[in-house]
Amino acid sequence: MKVLLRLTKYLRPEVKLMAVVFVMLLLGTIIDLIAPILLKEIFDSGIANKDIALILALTLSLIGIQVIKSIASFIQGRSQELVGQNVIFTLRKELYNHLQRLSFRYYDKAQTGQLMSRMTGDIEAVKNFIGFGAVLMLLGLLTFIGTIGFMLYLQWKVTLISMSTIPLLLFVLWRFNNKVGSAWGQIREQMGRLTTTLQENISGIRVVKAFAREREEEGKFRDRNEHNFETNMQRAKLEANAFPLMGFYGGLVFLIMIWLGAVFVARGEMTLGTFMAFQWYVWGVIWPLNMLGWQINIMQQAIKAAPRVLEVIDASIEIATPDQGGTDARRIGGNIVFEDVSFHFADQDVSKDKGVLQHINLDVRQGEIIAVLGATGSGKSSLIALMSRFYDVSGGRLLLDGIDVRDYELDGLRQRIGIVPQETFLFSASIRDNIAYGMPEASQEAIEWAARKAHIHAFIETMPHGYETLIGERGVGLSGGQRQRVALARAILMDPPILVLDEATASVDTATESAIHEELLEVMKGRTTFIIAQRLSSVKRADRIIVLDKGAIVQQGTHQELFEEEGFFRKLFEMQDAAAAR
Repeated sequence: MKVLLRLTKYLRPEVKLMAVVFVMLLLGTIIDLIAPILLKEIFDSGIANKDIALILALTLSLIGIQVIKSIASFIQGRSQELVGQNVIFTLRKELYNHLQRLSFRYYDKAQTGQLMSRMTGDIEAVKNFIGFGAVLMLLGLLTFIGTIGFMLYLQWKVTLISMSTIPLLLFVLWRFNNKVGSAWGQIREQMGRLTTTLQENISGIRVVKAFAREREEEGKFRDRNEHNFETNMQRAKLEANAFPLMGFYGGLVFLIMIWLGAVFVARGEMTLGTFMAFQWYVWGVIWPLNMLGWQINIMQQAIKAAPRVLEVIDASIEIATPDQGGTDARRIGGNIVFEDVSFHFADQDVSKDKGVLQHINLDVRQGEIIAVLGATGSGKSSLIALMSRFYDVSGGRLLLDGIDVRDYELDGLRQRIGIVPQETFLFSASIRDNIAYGMPEASQEAIEWAARKAHIHAFIETMPHGYETLIGERGVGLSGGQRQRVALARAILMDPPILVLDEATASVDTATESAIHEELLEVMKGRTTFIIAQRLSSVKRADRIIVLDKGAIVQQGTHQELFEEEGFFRKLFEMQDAAAAR
């Protein structure tokens, strides 16, 4: 119930529309309660007295109020759907916007399929309840109470005896409500897992096919699908046990009323018109109770789905612009200082576990080219990620132009650091849109200049539509090296004071790599540049080389200085030199 109460905050902007819904609902309910009275008068006054004019007038009145009810139902239906859509639009927008602000730590643990399931199926379940489930529950309640009241007024004895099976029906509803909630909770979780399996398989389809694992993936999906099927069948079994019994008890109400009403009419204790009105009224008792089972289903889906949505919205935003707005990042020139910096991942204990980075002290001057070498897992990428605040330091300080990175306005900070990541990601858009992703307003000349520096312009010109060529999801229409060069052009176009090349030329051949680095010499002038690489040919132009091992700086110096020392750099040089000789 707390979840449903929390969802009411999304209804506050819709107060006017909700008022319209309630008024139309009330009008329709009143008409439903008045109509049997008019029917009663047709029999008791019109037919009994053979008053044709009265019969016609009452019949036309029935037609008139039904027309009014139809109009009211149209307005109500449209308004309640608008309320539901507005609420879900707001909720979906809030969820998506929050996902944009969550840190890398959150995505390190989150499953994409689960997030997709919450953004689609779970939000849809909430919409179904807010959009019409809750309104129908209110309509049923008003109709039930109003109908009982009118029936008691017309003939209280028949009403009370006819309602004798209602407690049994309510007991069935109570048991169904207690059991179906957990079933819907399992279904929502199973759907999240099923979506995760589907998303991973489609995203990794090339790996699946490369290792001929189609049958194993089919089996994995089949198992998840079967679990989902079994969970749904358990829920369906609950419905199959409850709904027919509810229908039976509802039917008994009608049968008892028919029998008892006929007896009372025969004994002269009830008029024929009242008997006919009761036949109309009895459905105002039966349908709200029978429909309540379906409405409980909708409500329980929302109760189980809403926490999954709100869990994401409630996830703390660990990395954000300072409350006071932060320092203007446009002043960043490129002087970088690591002061005793340590870094731990979220699942590590800062006080006990050894950090990914430990006590890093590094002073980088504006315009300096720094190469970072190290074995896999040595902390190279983590060192770079701290500058853009993809993560925050666990200890020490990281200063840009003398100011802690945590004090800068976040978006501005990231726009001042151009990154070519190790894992290149391109959007399913045109080549132009991908290069201009960080600067959508960039001119065609600027985009082509960046592409030339990344040695991709000539290739783009050969594409069917040049820069407007669509490259497919994740850039599937390009080779690995081509995707990497598009990503490089994207970073160059931003004209940042700090440039980070994280294995930026790992997917290109040696000749292309050499040509790219020649072009980058001009681009890197005046910019602080970090080059993370395994090939020594990529770092030979660096002003300084940093060697990381197990999260600590173990060597630092120029190419020549490190070559003269025993250590990782010299071993790497000798291995690559021997490989080249072969």
